Amino acid sequence: MSDEEEPAEKPAEVPEAAPGDDDTERLACVVNQFNAPIYADGARFGTGPQRPARIKAATGKLDDADVRAELSHYVSPPRYDQALAALRKDHVVGLHGGQGTGKRAGAAALLREVTHGPLYLLSPMIGLKTLAEREYTAGSGYIVADRIAERKAADVDFTWRTIRDRVRDQGAYLVVTTTAEPGEVDAVAQVCWEPPDLGKVLRARLTGRDDADAVAEQVLRAWPDGGRLTDLVAVAADLTGGTSVGEALPKLDASLHERVRAWFDEQRDERDYLAVTALAFLDGARQRTFEAALGKLELKLAETVLAGEPDPLERPKPELIRQHRMQLYAEDSLIKVERVGSDGIARHCPRFREPRYRRFALAELWAREEAPFWDGVSAWLDEVMPQESLRVAAGLAELANYAFDEVDDILAPWAEGQKGWAGQATATHVLWLLSYDEALAPEALRLAARWAARGTPAERWTGAMALSGELGARYPHEAANRLWQLVLQSHTVTGDAHVALAGLFVTLTRRSEDAALVLTLLDGRLKKLAKPGATPAYARAAIRAILAVLSAHDRISGRHAATAYLCGAGDRTAAVQGRLWAAVLRNRPTRKRALTVLRSALDDLKHLADDPAAVATSLGLAISAALPPGEADLLRADFAAFEARTRKDSSPLVEHLLAAIAHLHREAAALP
Repeated sequence: MSDEEEPAEKPAEVPEAAPGDDDTERLACVVNQFNAPIYADGARFGTGPQRPARIKAATGKLDDADVRAELSHYVSPPRYDQALAALRKDHVVGLHGGQGTGKRAGAAALLREVTHGPLYLLSPMIGLKTLAEREYTAGSGYIVADRIAERKAADVDFTWRTIRDRVRDQGAYLVVTTTAEPGEVDAVAQVCWEPPDLGKVLRARLTGRDDADAVAEQVLRAWPDGGRLTDLVAVAADLTGGTSVGEALPKLDASLHERVRAWFDEQRDERDYLAVTALAFLDGARQRTFEAALGKLELKLAETVLAGEPDPLERPKPELIRQHRMQLYAEDSLIKVERVGSDGIARHCPRFREPRYRRFALAELWAREEAPFWDGVSAWLDEVMPQESLRVAAGLAELANYAFDEVDDILAPWAEGQKGWAGQATATHVLWLLSYDEALAPEALRLAARWAARGTPAERWTGAMALSGELGARYPHEAANRLWQLVLQSHTVTGDAHVALAGLFVTLTRRSEDAALVLTLLDGRLKKLAKPGATPAYARAAIRAILAVLSAHDRISGRHAATAYLCGAGDRTAAVQGRLWAAVLRNRPTRKRALTVLRSALDDLKHLADDPAAVATSLGLAISAALPPGEADLLRADFAAFEARTRKDSSPLVEHLLAAIAHLHREAAALP
């Protein structure tokens, strides 16, 4: 498919979120709802009608206040002193252990023992070779949280030795955490990390309560098997907020999982189990939609689970009146029916009685059912996904907690475009949801990076979409660099990588503090490509990417995102934006389009800035500073001609911008 061709299928409409449907609400307001893999210069990106959840970047400089808050009740685990001694000696230490054992907090605590300098989070995709070659700032601390090990890493111990020597020689400190066994490494200590004593953690967080010891003992006596450190922290927060122990403990994930496990252990009708399976991927859908899909699931499982088995001698007569509804939604079921309505119209939506039941139902299904069952579920999802994309994505994101490889297998053909645009969009939504989970976000990044780097053209576009949205907000540096590589390899991508990079910029203006990194990346690449010997095709790709970013609109406000960011960031971004505008304005093939976008951006200033004239003047000065001698007069003449052709009345803001450009160049010309 060429960039200009429309896809055969369009994604399904975003479903109306049912009350309490956190995942669907998240996706309904999520960023960058691409309509098709086509060129879309000036496309609109951003959030939906709901207020977007702010996602915290998992790379970049850590906020000192956040670090202090995270460590305010820190309790060191058993091997803390061993890790600290290794860090003091070698300036580098590795921590490995399961999810939820507190490795990241441990890394921050260890670094604060040896330095008061800034702390930085590096990408989990960073390779050992890159760690051995990068620059480190003296006195700073660096964390690689849940690093994803290379598949075929050679000379690992030698590389670790190089990392150790480089970090130590440059006076910095580095802690690398991972969930995988580190293998044979002698150069750098690799400490097996375990969670701290739960009783000490609880008492530390209940400090100030007169009954802290008694409450802690009560909680620990009732603590369920499988209770996690994060669960304990949540309970402590509830208790500090005034919740009683009796109210807090039943809300624990471990307690809820035990209830679901008990339901599965009971003798129940087969249809009850299939209903729970179907609801795990259709939670909150209309009742008729859900029940019709349940019937399809029965047929698919009959094909995969019973395939090859001999037919029974006597088939039972079909039941035309089965009254299954009363059984499906009975009081002892995991499922209930909610009445939701708008405009006086009542709608019935099956839901899990407790939203977290879905996760544990999937855990039990995965633990109990074999491959033929999941083959049937996968085939069924292929059918229901185009109409219920976001609900299916939410279910797969939950399944990823227990069977990430299975989710990977289901998404693979969708990412490849085998199920049309709806499949690619759904695969993207799954990775966006996983980006909210600190444990699964690195795996989502690995998957998107694999699609973007080594996939088919359709897979590369799916990876680009994933990196342009929530996953990019979680890992902005990684996303920006990988999207830039796709910009340079646009012929290998079904869609428009330039637009994906623009989508990342809009995402970052809304979701994190890192929007400037897209502008500075383009600015830096532009400087390199301006040097003699640069590949002309790469320079053209950079110009096109810059124009895509500068022309991108926010989907809700309808305003130019770069202009809105300029108004919010002030002089901090004016110089960079001036150089980017100058690049597209000087380039003759893009000059007309750039003038159109700039004129529209100036119109937006009236709605975005308290003092539009001041911002227009600031931008004009920044553009002027980036223009070579003589170019300012040509630009003013072309802009005036453009205004005369396309506008009845000239804008005062255009005059302010052009006056600023002319003023700076007149001053330069007057110098001796």
